[in-house]
Amino acid sequence: MLYDDKEFIGKTIQTIRKKANFKQSELAEKIGISEKHLSKIETGKNLPSLDNFLKMAEILNFSLEDFGVKSYKTENKYRETLLKIAYSSSDKEAKSYCEIIETLNRIIGLNKN
Repeated sequence: MLYDDKEFIGKTIQTIRKKANFKQSELAEKIGISEKHLSKIETGKNLPSLDNFLKMAEILNFSLEDFGVKSYKTENKYRETLLKIAYSSSDKEAKSYCEIIETLNRIIGLNKN
């Protein structure tokens, strides 16, 4: 589940910062923002800009999974190809692909429906 509320994001950043043994002032300086602004982010009053969020991710070594975004990593090239196609498809294309796959599954007996 993706948590996109300001309070959750701020608390998560704060928790990660503390685990990394960074003071607010140290992280703010490395990112290039004021300590006050970082405090507002951590208390859920402000959201970080994308640029600042990416800087935090690099400095604190966190990933989007820490914020509820699931990453689907696979070493299978066919699954990678299917995922790329799925994520780049329009709704209409995705529906057509699903129908084709379901039909193929029925033909070859993979789907016991």
